[in-house]
Amino acid sequence: MTLFFPRPARSLHGQTHKPAPLPHRLLLTVYGLVFLSLPSLGGEILSGRLYTVPKQIYANQAFEIHFELEVSFGSEVEDLRISDFPNNPDLITVGRLETTSRNRITRGAQAIDVLHFTASARCHKPLTHTFNPTLQCMFVERRTSGFFSHWQSYPKQHTLDPFTLRVLPLPEAGRPAHFSGAIGTFHLSGGLSKTSAHPGDIITLRLELTGQGWLANAIVPAPPDSSLFKTYPQKEVLREPLRIQTEQVFIPSCTNATELAAARFCFFNPATGRYEESVAGPFKITYTDTPDTPRPDEVRVISTSDPAAEGNLPQTVTLERVNLSLQHAVPLLAVCTAALSAFFIFFVLYGRHTRLALLLGSVLLVAGGGIGYALSGKTVAATRAISRHTEVLFAPSRAAAILFVLNPGTPVIPLENASSWVRIDAAGRRGWIPAAALTLPQSKKD
Repeated sequence: MTLFFPRPARSLHGQTHKPAPLPHRLLLTVYGLVFLSLPSLGGEILSGRLYTVPKQIYANQAFEIHFELEVSFGSEVEDLRISDFPNNPDLITVGRLETTSRNRITRGAQAIDVLHFTASARCHKPLTHTFNPTLQCMFVERRTSGFFSHWQSYPKQHTLDPFTLRVLPLPEAGRPAHFSGAIGTFHLSGGLSKTSAHPGDIITLRLELTGQGWLANAIVPAPPDSSLFKTYPQKEVLREPLRIQTEQVFIPSCTNATELAAARFCFFNPATGRYEESVAGPFKITYTDTPDTPRPDEVRVISTSDPAAEGNLPQTVTLERVNLSLQHAVPLLAVCTAALSAFFIFFVLYGRHTRLALLLGSVLLVAGGGIGYALSGKTVAATRAISRHTEVLFAPSRAAAILFVLNPGTPVIPLENASSWVRIDAAGRRGWIPAAALTLPQSKKD
């Protein structure tokens, strides 16, 4: 663009007068206005590529997909969509692309912004495939016109560099039989609730598995069974994506049970490409000279379904106890129901059919009383009495721990039988006693 200046002015007498020269500051202002009136050049997507971290990936291993995008200086991208990329949830799980960093580099005389995006991913099956992805996004840049500037967005499309995704299967060679599918690095630790005990004591083994990787449905193994211990099933008390806790109850049967075997957890380490294991234990046990026998009045309630709940609780509400309470309440409920029904019929029919009301009310009262008496007799027949001074044990074994002591004549209700042992309920306290310690049923006495 050319700048034009005015011609010199002439006077009436033919003489010319030169105007004062334009100030230097005014010229700079004119040039600035011309420069600012020119629109800024549009931004561009220069290149883009996908890659994985780490490069070597195994099936079910958690990894990251990194996306590196180069754009012209000062540009932004939004609403990124990458086509021709595996999106089958049965094959691969990919999280959302998140912006992780933005760097500025200079290539030649051009300033470039490098945008980094990351997404977590996991392939469920082995895979080898090369993709030709295409990026579709909204390109955002600053537009300048005159003294004013604004942000403008418009769609852009760019073909990315080819991307090869290679996922290896877990090796068959060296795979242990107890491998449960954990991939990563993990550590198994544990400890006993007590290390000094005596035969019949309750000992709880607590194990904890932590680490990095993928656990899925992995199982924390229990120590191998031993004839020196009475072993109860292992219970999982906590499961998080990268943390599992278990508890298991053991009862030593004799003083030879001085060691609880080690627990071993196997996992595949993708960094080394080998199966490895973390070991917790073995766990040593020592025995005291005198057992810690509970006082006669002391009651220990032990729940094998939740070993952590062991303590000096006076009573635990269980389904068995609720059933027993209902058995005692059913006769009274039957009588009350019959009485309410009789009074209701009496008041409805009284006045119009007085005789019928009296008759039906009487029948209902007699029937309710008879049913209540029969049910009460059945409950009483199920109750037995202790025939001699009896120690109630935790398990049906002479070596089991003593829970409490019952005096002769104490009423109890049998719950289950195991050979010559009976599990009883004595006012909410439960345990095992020899079957010979119970009196005969009422029917057999007669």
